[in-house]
Amino acid sequence: MLYFLHGDTSPLQIKYEELLNKIKNEFSNIPEKYFDASQKEDELFLQAVSTNSIFNPKELLILRRAEDIKNIESFFKSLKLFNLSQKEIIIVYEEFLNDYGKIKNPLSKKALDSIGEIAQIICYRKENEKKAITFYLQHELNVSEYEAEKFVEIIGDDFFKIKNEVEKVKNYLDGDIFNLTKVMPILSITKEYNHRTLIENFLYNRNAAPLLEFLQKEKEYMGFLYMTTEELLLNLKLNYLSKESIITKNTSYKKFNDSIFENTKKYFKKDNGFMHPYQIFLKFKNIDIFKSEFIEKKLEELLQAEYSIKNGTLDDEIAVETLILNFFTD
Repeated sequence: MLYFLHGDTSPLQIKYEELLNKIKNEFSNIPEKYFDASQKEDELFLQAVSTNSIFNPKELLILRRAEDIKNIESFFKSLKLFNLSQKEIIIVYEEFLNDYGKIKNPLSKKALDSIGEIAQIICYRKENEKKAITFYLQHELNVSEYEAEKFVEIIGDDFFKIKNEVEKVKNYLDGDIFNLTKVMPILSITKEYNHRTLIENFLYNRNAAPLLEFLQKEKEYMGFLYMTTEELLLNLKLNYLSKESIITKNTSYKKFNDSIFENTKKYFKKDNGFMHPYQIFLKFKNIDIFKSEFIEKKLEELLQAEYSIKNGTLDDEIAVETLILNFFTD
């Protein structure tokens, strides 16, 4: 069987790993050969395809970076000449995106038609990535959807890093049931997650010192403005829902998930989909900490600080640290 994979970098790697494991499980001890078109090994790959052995009924051939092949149409025409019955073949074509998310090296319809005559074409792009990573974590660590999403939030969404962290966790647990609190000390926590935790500690416990120390070291002043705005907007939405008696601080997760979330999820949409209901539920405890008028005022101050930094009126360090130090003074 010949498989042609194309798509964005990280999602493509997820699908590649999935397909590779499927073939290895189906054909145990299958011999493997790897080729890299960026190293001009596409001719060596064709030679391997053309050779069949009486000693090995099946062989796995993998050609990476097929995007570097000069004439991919002609390349697949050459593949048609060979007997592929003894081969399991994976060809990987990586698409690169520009700053606007457009593919810089798209495959033409003519090329895809030619490839489709002899190969199963699998397209896997960014929009598929979140679900794929969540499913991968659920399967590998035997965790819930929420735990999988939380894992990604903590360590980031780079698949290669996730894969390494999963192996680290599995070795650490040595067969024990997954517990996020237990494995936290061994995880490579992202700077963003650490920053977000410090912001929440500042907002809900009024603990500014660790946050200021972090900002002075990392210089993530604009990040503070964006993440604090996001957190306060979420709190404001919950505040409004509470005023409408749709939720309360004591609403159970079961009730929220079963009968409220579906009708309110439109308020909790992010770029990569809707927030998980449990993630929203965990914020209920903060509903009555701030009045909506206070939140609206602070959102205005955050917006003003961003504007002052971008137009050069204030230095980012001065603008943000002044905002933090005076946040609860009125």
